[in-house]
Amino acid sequence: MDKNRLEAFSDGVLAIIITIMVLELKQPVGDKWGDLGELSPILLSYALSFLFVAIYWVNHHIIFHQVERVNYPILWCNIAWLFSMSFIPFTTAWIGTNPTSFAPVCLYFADMLLACLTFHLMVYLIARENGTAKDFKLSLRNIVSIITYTLAAAVGGFCPIAAYIVVALVTCWWIFPENRKKA
Repeated sequence: MDKNRLEAFSDGVLAIIITIMVLELKQPVGDKWGDLGELSPILLSYALSFLFVAIYWVNHHIIFHQVERVNYPILWCNIAWLFSMSFIPFTTAWIGTNPTSFAPVCLYFADMLLACLTFHLMVYLIARENGTAKDFKLSLRNIVSIITYTLAAAVGGFCPIAAYIVVALVTCWWIFPENRKKA
């Protein structure tokens, strides 16, 4: 199957996700710096979500640059990953207006966890299809990410500031992608 269609579709969906997120941003009510400061929870949630989406886009690009073949399970797993990513604007808007409320915080991080899990599954399926499954393993960074998102989703609502900080640190850890063997 042609991987280029999968890449083009994914690029388009991710571009729409980022566009929706930025369109959700509203200007301050007044014209003072303090008015902008009142929007800081919304702006910070936008920044974290933008970084999250951008890092996944970079890693998706790197992985598919190396891929020789895709199959139906990879296509459907990519769709599942895009499904989880498509909720990012919704959960970002919800925590932006309710940054310390239990349900929005937990759902935001649960969505990040789902994106993480579906992406790792897709990488495994790619390795299996391209004959490198025996070399597939989760790195320390993968494991830490899964644990961090799981804990943030489960208990982040009890201590949201700590959850945001830890997730932001783990997210920033991914700015520099892992070196991957050719799939």
